[in-house]
Amino acid sequence: MTGGGPARRVTRAVTPEDLRPLLEHPRRATMASVADGSIHVMPVAFHFDEGRYLVGLPTAMTPPAGRVKVLVDDGPWYFDLRGVWAKGPLVPCDAPDGVSAGHAWFELVPEKAVAWHYGRMRETP
Repeated sequence: MTGGGPARRVTRAVTPEDLRPLLEHPRRATMASVADGSIHVMPVAFHFDEGRYLVGLPTAMTPPAGRVKVLVDDGPWYFDLRGVWAKGPLVPCDAPDGVSAGHAWFELVPEKAVAWHYGRMRETP
């Protein structure tokens, strides 16, 4: 180590609220779950409604048991990469206003949520 001072850290962490525009207008959303020891990943419909993470699954699909993780991300270039993931159980809910039929809707009740934005990298003390 040179300089004799404390090591500096760099972070790309932001809050999910910082990425509200992405959550309100997602280009894509993906859900991951574990069943029978295997990881299952699939695209899902997603709607962010007053801080609630709403997930739409095809009506013919049985929702996964236990916790799921939903990822909403975007960005074609390194410093554009940004995203939010939230982990928790799915709870049945009413469909959001203005969405088309064909999905059963669930609220993901987040036990943990993490957000990042590579364009906002900065040093932390």
